[in-house]
Amino acid sequence: MDFKHELQVIEGRLIDKVEAKVKAASTAAAVTGLVLSLLGAYVFRGAVPEWVQALIDTVVTGGLAFVAGWLAKHTPRTIAPPPAPVTPAPPPTPPASA
Repeated sequence: MDFKHELQVIEGRLIDKVEAKVKAASTAAAVTGLVLSLLGAYVFRGAVPEWVQALIDTVVTGGLAFVAGWLAKHTPRTIAPPPAPVTPAPPPTPPASA
């Protein structure tokens, strides 16, 4: 069985379910985590001070998520057409009298 193909089919179905604005805001939040890691490694040479981490977690994450969500295009919702109304069958015609 080809699990890679099955995974691609499932991903294809799910990727259309998540709106572009959610993807953009989530990516912005993930980038903030990466920035914190880089600050700890290269700027502070160890642990990031709590005040810097709090500032970045609130202001930068919120700001980036807001701007990314604002700039991302709206995902149009597809609404299924309503089902056709059920019409009753016409009454049978009486036989013609002779």
